[in-house]
Amino acid sequence: MSSWDQPLTLWEKAQESWNKLVTYKLHVLNALVRKILTTHTPRYLQLTPPSTDEAYRQFMTRQGLQPETVPLNHGAKGHWIGNKDAKNVLIYYHGGGFFLNAYPQHYNLMGHTVNRLSESGHDLAIFFLSYTLIPHAAYPTQLRQSVEALRYILTETGRSPANVFLGGDSAGGNLSLAVLLHLTHPHPDIQPLEISQPLAGVFGHAPWVTYNTEGASFRENRQKDIISPQVVNPWTQSYLADKDGQGDPWSEPAKVPLEWWEGLKTENVLIVVGRDEALFTAVEEFVEKFKKVVPNTVYVIGQDETHVAAVYAADAVGMDTQQSQAIINWLGARL
Repeated sequence: MSSWDQPLTLWEKAQESWNKLVTYKLHVLNALVRKILTTHTPRYLQLTPPSTDEAYRQFMTRQGLQPETVPLNHGAKGHWIGNKDAKNVLIYYHGGGFFLNAYPQHYNLMGHTVNRLSESGHDLAIFFLSYTLIPHAAYPTQLRQSVEALRYILTETGRSPANVFLGGDSAGGNLSLAVLLHLTHPHPDIQPLEISQPLAGVFGHAPWVTYNTEGASFRENRQKDIISPQVVNPWTQSYLADKDGQGDPWSEPAKVPLEWWEGLKTENVLIVVGRDEALFTAVEEFVEKFKKVVPNTVYVIGQDETHVAAVYAADAVGMDTQQSQAIINWLGARL
């Protein structure tokens, strides 16, 4: 071995040790979150952390900024992150099974996204939707509020659809796809929204595309991921309470007839998912069908990453997960 080889070998060993440490931290964190979700009462899970609105206020205070919140129709609110006069805006729908509040990490990720894009010379603001959680309201309330967020941005801020993105994680990814579908196939109980041209793009971060928990990844990743059937099944029933527990194309993207995805009001779609998460099989099957109609869909798998790792595992692995990096790169390429 030459003297030139030794530093590289040492670096590789150091990198291997670091990767093992991160993997261990992630495993411990996921096990802890999984335990919390399965052992605490729903009331505890919803009321113990700060509310979505309070978490936003705390986030802005830490940044030394004044919170800017907009009341929306049907009881929702929109929270601005970044310069609200930016040319481009991302309407963001947070995850949590329609039951959990947005966590501080959600706002940290959005702030990180704005900063990273700003460093590259891109002008983007986030409009973060605070929607009504279950059991206080059931579907389609959350979808109605999500549509209203887009309606507000287009009608009240004067932005062109070509400068508007939709995105969300988990249940929020479900909403971003549902709003996109509503533009061409309006939900019968929600006011239609006609737009003059396609949206800049839509992404789903580990989107909750089906409520079926019998997929292979629910079994394979049950000791890796933070979610399990005993966690999500009650949330599903509560979310669909007003529909007798039955999903439809707007509430469950995997049920959308393939031809309904034709003529979508965007040419840019991104789906990202973690390989070690419970939803992987469902997302993989959804993307396989979806790409038959929208072939330029970008699909990114975060190897060794779990459900919405950029949010829930940020404290263990940092903001720049494969999934978050894919979202930032995809947005930057379209701004």
